[in-house]
Amino acid sequence: MKNSVIYVDEKSDIPLMGIDYFGVIDRGTNVIEVKPLTLCNLRCKYCFVSAGDYDTNFILNHSYLMEQIKEIIAIKGNYKIEIHFSPYGEILLYSELFNLLSKLRKIEGIETISIQSNGLLLNNKIIERFKLEKHCRINISLNTLEADKARYLCACSNYDLDMLINNIYRLLNANIDVLIAPVWFPGENDEDIENIIQFILDLRKGGYSEKQLQIGIQKYLTYKTGRKLKKIRPKTWKYFYFQLTQLEKKYNIKLKLGPADFNIHKRKSFSAPYLKKNMVINVTIVSRGRWERECIGKINEKLGIKILLKKPFKFTPKLIGKKITVKVIKANYRDNIITASFPSD
Repeated sequence: MKNSVIYVDEKSDIPLMGIDYFGVIDRGTNVIEVKPLTLCNLRCKYCFVSAGDYDTNFILNHSYLMEQIKEIIAIKGNYKIEIHFSPYGEILLYSELFNLLSKLRKIEGIETISIQSNGLLLNNKIIERFKLEKHCRINISLNTLEADKARYLCACSNYDLDMLINNIYRLLNANIDVLIAPVWFPGENDEDIENIIQFILDLRKGGYSEKQLQIGIQKYLTYKTGRKLKKIRPKTWKYFYFQLTQLEKKYNIKLKLGPADFNIHKRKSFSAPYLKKNMVINVTIVSRGRWERECIGKINEKLGIKILLKKPFKFTPKLIGKKITVKVIKANYRDNIITASFPSD
């Protein structure tokens, strides 16, 4: 089934933890990651999660999400919590976003709400709505200040860079914190990175504080299932940080950011069943996945598992409700993201 959309709510029987591309992720800190949808308005050439290419997309009911978030907050404690929206897609396509934000606003202990976005869907109405949210920060993906290059990198012929820049000004003037988050593609946008740094410095000279306007340069990463820029190879982390150090000296600006810069610290986390690589377990199939050779299983009421179907197997609706035996191929205790393969042999 191509280009189908699955709405995930309490009736769907799909757990909200354990899956990397939607739901709630707990990495053992005071930050709770929330992924409410997989839809995207772009198909960027460098997207390591291949957003915009999925055969099946997922949209999560905000009330269902809210209940899971509250449970995780209860585990961590109602203090110094950050809710971080980081979907495998574009958050401004999520029609229930402001319903969810209005409920989050009422929860004691949430000090920061950070939202990743490409920013292209921002408008005056949305910005005015964001003004109602306390301690909100918008992280904008902006890799260049050249319109043609932006259109190329994002594979979008109508990418409106001028409108995006204007909306960044509008966010700042509405007292909404902004973090510009360019990805550094070695040899492709080296000069652009420096131009963005200068753009940030010029705005700060104009009166915006470092808290109001931050920059977080990201290392270009590639994954087997993601899209990749041709002829560009990622550098090592050591070399990436060396480059940032050189630019820090050149522009007298802090570029190497860590958990402490965002008040991120360790905190009690969701406790999942003990699983490790190569374990064989029984699960119940509850949904198709993003691709024809992927589906979602349920370990228990709270914990799901992504299942990769080996050739020649493909997902069929007849699998829903079936109990199958799978082999765990990834089980990270730090984030409770679990992946398995089927058949298990």
